[in-house]
Amino acid sequence: MKSPWRLRDYVFAAFMTIGMVIAVFIVGPFAPPGLQLLFWAPLGGIFLTLGMARLQRRGSVALMILPLAVLLGLISPIISLYLAVTVLVTELVMFFLGNYRRKINRLWGNVLFFASANLGGLLLGAYLIKGSRADPFVKIATQPGVLILLTVLAGVAGIVGWWLGESAVKQLQRAGKMDVDV
Repeated sequence: MKSPWRLRDYVFAAFMTIGMVIAVFIVGPFAPPGLQLLFWAPLGGIFLTLGMARLQRRGSVALMILPLAVLLGLISPIISLYLAVTVLVTELVMFFLGNYRRKINRLWGNVLFFASANLGGLLLGAYLIKGSRADPFVKIATQPGVLILLTVLAGVAGIVGWWLGESAVKQLQRAGKMDVDV
């Protein structure tokens, strides 16, 4: 069976993943514990949107994130599981919405990815730590209103990343460097 992806798709996905990882290292030290994803999502969303716009098929998010999850599994299987579940949520919903050819679907992909990553990350962090109620993850996870608010804010941060990413797509289209359906 022939893969729908070509070598250049794998290479492009790898570069988008590298961009997201670099964004984590840039933003991470400046973000308070428990809020890192909110600060990272606008930058990570640029690369996620670029990847979805270029790859356009269902599974585009998986192609960018799952290799990272496998590599991080060498450090922690929990992180791999967290990323895999985030991708699964995003791709399952997108399976029913369609592919990533349309801007609105890329918007939904970003919102789903970052909101589910935030919710899953906060709950997983609280579950794994369980110790002190002073820990920021436990404090957030035990306050449903705050948990919902942060998840919505993560979705909004994903929208900002999507908007920045679509702006980059538009510029790349004008320069003739990206062929994207609209």
